[in-house]
Amino acid sequence: MSINIKIDFKPVKNLFDQAVAKFNIWYLLLISFALHLFSIGFPSDGGLIFDETYYVPAAENTLKGIAANAEQMPLAKIMVALSIKIFGDYWFAWRFPILICCMISLYAFYLIAKQFMTERYALYAAALLSFDIIFFVHGSIFVLDMPSIAFGLLGIYLYLTKRYSWSAFSFAVSFLMYAVALLFLAAVVLYHIFTHINLKKMAVHANYRKFLTFLLIFLAVSGGGLWLYEAVYKPSSATTITQNVAVNVYENTNSSAVTTVTNTVNSTSNKIMDNPISQLAFQWSYFSSLSTTLQTPASQYRPAWTWILPVGNSLNPPHYYTVAVTANGVTHTTIDWVSQITPFVEYFLIPILIVALIYTVSKRDKENTGKFLIAWIFATFMPFLALSVIAYPNWTNFNYYMLDTIPACALGIPYFWDKVVKNNRTRWAIMGVQIALVILFFFYYFPVKLIQ
Repeated sequence: MSINIKIDFKPVKNLFDQAVAKFNIWYLLLISFALHLFSIGFPSDGGLIFDETYYVPAAENTLKGIAANAEQMPLAKIMVALSIKIFGDYWFAWRFPILICCMISLYAFYLIAKQFMTERYALYAAALLSFDIIFFVHGSIFVLDMPSIAFGLLGIYLYLTKRYSWSAFSFAVSFLMYAVALLFLAAVVLYHIFTHINLKKMAVHANYRKFLTFLLIFLAVSGGGLWLYEAVYKPSSATTITQNVAVNVYENTNSSAVTTVTNTVNSTSNKIMDNPISQLAFQWSYFSSLSTTLQTPASQYRPAWTWILPVGNSLNPPHYYTVAVTANGVTHTTIDWVSQITPFVEYFLIPILIVALIYTVSKRDKENTGKFLIAWIFATFMPFLALSVIAYPNWTNFNYYMLDTIPACALGIPYFWDKVVKNNRTRWAIMGVQIALVILFFFYYFPVKLIQ
């Protein structure tokens, strides 16, 4: 006797299709927000993660009216100082503003993606970015990158929608958060050149009035912001200590020396930076000196090519903050903040660049997506690749320097599959596997170890 059991999976498939169809950017932002909100409380005992060691005291001093950490831009520290003023001086106040900036970054990126591709592709690209582990980690801790990225991506979106004045303003705010924001501005400049160049005349079509307006707004906001900060906080680039020694000889009535008293007085003078040029020159001097003074152990070499290829220490992440608990002779890691690239995202940089170049050179890049990706990758990744080659091995290479390029990879992945795989069902099957691998990798490196 045989029993034939037939299971109809069609209702399940229909339910799944309906859920996917209704899923939109707001659901993605809500999921990402919840994951960030859960993770930022670890550690909650005052432990500082990575460069929070520098920036939390800097924000605390900023709140007291004391200039701090002059080698970096001031606005992100002012933002967190205000958060400390509102919420109190503890982990939530340090990290919550960064979380909000991360949500702004994701939404701005989604809007950028929609300028070049369908909403479904844009949502897929935003999902890749939200589950990239480096992007997630730096969107959860108090470092300067995410506030800068948020306004940098807004600047790109505003440029693409031809709101040039607001774009210049946003880029200036991004620059005041973190100077590396200039790479985003460079990407826009390159893209503008690529899309407006006349190769026959070797000239770039430009509206000079709009260009000058853009430039003046950027300089006024960024320069004015630095000038205002300097006027209020009076940051110094150097401190000089002068020692004055006075020797006093005391005599008796016969003019014979009775005793000698030496008084030493130290006077301190600071070289105040009183204009934006002096502060930028100080920052340049500070960071350019690091490449020659820092000696990197071989185990820590992470030059730029290891960010995009499975070589060297590519899959050996730097640990920002780790907590381990030992019970019954077994040690379990409970908190582990790491800077680990997501290979299913970052390893696609070279394939994306190749396809973008092929479609651009063959003049099949009708939506200018390829030109946009080439401009973004060249502006944000190539400077670090050049530094890695020139200063190797003395320059300390942090793989999180790829933060500004990771969105380009996320945007380029659906573009890549759309050009390479023509069958729609096959393409989405491959992309489904890829996003599943990204999510699995994400939870494996999630800062709070949920599964041991």
